[in-house]
Amino acid sequence: MNSNTNFEVVILSEDEAKVAKLKSLLSKYYSLKIAPVCSSIAEAIEYINNHKITIFFLEMEFSEVLFDIRKPPFIVGLCDMINTKRVKSFLKMGFFEVFYSPYMERELNSIMGKILNILGAYNKLDRHMMQQVEEENAPYNAAERPMKSVFIMGTRNEESFRVVFDEVLYIIKVGNQVCVVFEDGFKKYFRSNLKMFLQKFPKTQFQKINRSVVVNMDKVTGMIRNRVLIANNDKFEISRSFKKEFKAKLPK
Repeated sequence: MNSNTNFEVVILSEDEAKVAKLKSLLSKYYSLKIAPVCSSIAEAIEYINNHKITIFFLEMEFSEVLFDIRKPPFIVGLCDMINTKRVKSFLKMGFFEVFYSPYMERELNSIMGKILNILGAYNKLDRHMMQQVEEENAPYNAAERPMKSVFIMGTRNEESFRVVFDEVLYIIKVGNQVCVVFEDGFKKYFRSNLKMFLQKFPKTQFQKINRSVVVNMDKVTGMIRNRVLIANNDKFEISRSFKKEFKAKLPK
């Protein structure tokens, strides 16, 4: 269930300290391959036009490079000063996001979370769709089709992990962690608050049945009294407060 695909990243900047910090922050994302850093527009044009790039980080002052390259799907500007009017103009040019000084890890996590979730929506069966978007420089819109998976960002000691929704039986709170149980019996633990964790999953498919358990409605096989039956024969008590919403999602 882990994604073995490497998405190539290019950085265009003359600031060695900034590049070093960005590379360090990006190093925890195992699905990324950082290409040789470019220090000039000419070098960036040469490299990007001859390689399949997914993410492009560049200094805002080098934005004219966008007129001479085959634009990658995700362009992230590096900006030392916040200027709302200037940023809006860059977004119109095709920037996906802007990463501001002092370049904090939590800000990059937010940007990378959006990118990885979109990439996760375009799984291997849809690889040709990704290629078409890159070749035509078309707007990259994940809303064109339902999300089928989500990337959960790992810590420095844990690999980022792609959860395919249809493979999940249920999600259960265990202490200060959240455990995702898959239909093949595999269990993956994440350090997270259950409420925050559930925001990554589609509400139409996943339903909370008590304070600690969320079930994949597609894997529910029945209900006996106050117990919900799951495809692997596990059973969970359902709280009265969730029963009405749960029954409404059951197949008619």
